[in-house]
Amino acid sequence: MRILLVTNDRVGRERAGPAIRCVELARVLSRHHQVTVASSLPGEMELPGVQFLFNAVANPRPLRAVARQADVAITQGLVLDTFPFLRRCCRYIAVDLYDPYLFEYLAQKDKRLVGWRYLRQWQLLNDQLRRGDFFICANDRQWDYWIGRLCALGRLTAEEHERDPSFRSLLAVVPFGIDAESPRHKHAVVKGVMPGISKDDILLLWAGGIWPWFDPSTVIRGMSLIKDRSDIKLLFLGTRHPNPDIPEMPIVDESRRLAQELGVLGRTVFFREGWVPFEERQNFLLEADIGVSAHTATIEARLSFRTRILDYIWAGLPMIITEGDYFAELIAREGVGKAVSSRNADGWKEAILSLAGSQNLRQSMQQRLQGLREQFHWEKVTEPLVRYCREPYSTRGLSSLQIGLSRLLTLIYRLRSHLHLRNSPISPSRRSDSVQVKVMENRYGSS
Repeated sequence: MRILLVTNDRVGRERAGPAIRCVELARVLSRHHQVTVASSLPGEMELPGVQFLFNAVANPRPLRAVARQADVAITQGLVLDTFPFLRRCCRYIAVDLYDPYLFEYLAQKDKRLVGWRYLRQWQLLNDQLRRGDFFICANDRQWDYWIGRLCALGRLTAEEHERDPSFRSLLAVVPFGIDAESPRHKHAVVKGVMPGISKDDILLLWAGGIWPWFDPSTVIRGMSLIKDRSDIKLLFLGTRHPNPDIPEMPIVDESRRLAQELGVLGRTVFFREGWVPFEERQNFLLEADIGVSAHTATIEARLSFRTRILDYIWAGLPMIITEGDYFAELIAREGVGKAVSSRNADGWKEAILSLAGSQNLRQSMQQRLQGLREQFHWEKVTEPLVRYCREPYSTRGLSSLQIGLSRLLTLIYRLRSHLHLRNSPISPSRRSDSVQVKVMENRYGSS
């Protein structure tokens, strides 16, 4: 099969979650198929067995040529809006829904024309849900959310139920994964290298970027409550997205100012400028002692799948994170970290002191993390997508004609019920009961 993966993210040495996922899916699929990866942006990348196309927005002709030959196109985000010809050229379309970005959009602080801009995002997302043949998401919480949206758009049809009553052949869970090869420390990057962080310090690492839906301020406040512990340091690893079109988020500057106001900036709280190259991140992870991630209590958090947590699992890092998301439940169940309630600076203080103060506790968590890794190896988590690409198939939702017919049938049903009640020779009390029955049928069931 000829497989085409298309992303609007930048693919290069420095890459964020969507580009990482696109490249790793391509790596697995290239063992079975002829694979091409296309990015809308300029970039640079080499991978054995995979062809790369860059800057496809400026030069779409090569992508169009590959699309005409492709059997399956795997898209992310709003790719089908960026490259609408993919709908016509590719035989089958698989849509990757691992990132519920509509809720990330709501968290943005730029409120100019927010209603219309949200409406545009919502409409484009619905358009992709109507046009895909196969969909993948990252966990069962997301599966429940996306299957509801697909149902509302008429994608859960009698034909698809006949194919698979679970609808897993329409929407499958394909989590973000990790490399089966363990990380290796190649050279020092933080301890004894960055000014203010010594080799003997306990290092808390915030891997990845600082986005508006996260809550770095509570972690910083927690650190300010233990600023007398000069041996405990917090490092924010990513301050600028590798995609040059995405500016530094205002929350980054807000976090720096808060650390300055609390007297911990450059003393126990540090920010590394820029973005760490993908192949370099393991050096930072392996020098850290504890991985951290914090968010507020939002719908985005409930449906998220934090890729940075997978890096912590890969590196065997005990964790402190906020309650409420998928990984908080996993971490508590597996005993590999601590979960703190939202906006609870005192809780962060206690969790930090607990893990930092007990090397035995951290070591026991590291041992349990060894067994957790295998669940997320890319070769394992991609099995549903590999199966689909091996034998792809089309799926169909309700047509416009069927939707229009359903409205007509509903109108006819109501008219028939009304006429039946008017002509029925029953007592007023019986008629009242009959009306109630019809109301209940319209609400809940069939007749």
